Amino acid sequence: MDKQCKKLILGIGNHLRSDDAAGSIVARKLKLLGFTSIDAEFMPENYIGVIRKHKPEKIIIVDTCTMALPPGSVRTIPLHKIHGGIVTTHSMPLSAVIQQLREITPKIMLIGIQPETIEVGDTVSEAVTHAINQIVTTISNGEEVNLPML
Repeated sequence: MDKQCKKLILGIGNHLRSDDAAGSIVARKLKLLGFTSIDAEFMPENYIGVIRKHKPEKIIIVDTCTMALPPGSVRTIPLHKIHGGIVTTHSMPLSAVIQQLREITPKIMLIGIQPETIEVGDTVSEAVTHAINQIVTTISNGEEVNLPML
């Protein structure tokens, strides 16, 4: 892993909380397509060392976020907005994880997916499944910068 990768996808999600699994699912699908991709589940802070070894030029984080939008909505979220109202469902605040990732690269993008439900369950809603497929296609085509911004 001494070679620098162009972009690394960091999927965050909990497979036991319905739509909250979305970021993890995106990461797994992109890994199958050959991308440098990590499914960090709900503990992204545990993967900082692994990410550092990849030396990514850019990190794309995918996570479900409460954004007061219709379920399945996809937005890139400016990092400065994370402190003000964007809610994730994980143990360590996403802002703290991003602060650690900035030591690796300043190029960090957060893609948020509005969940329909994050109740206990293993079924992802139709709206979020569509969003997952949209994000996989968008990143695969190198068009993530064209996603709408929050």
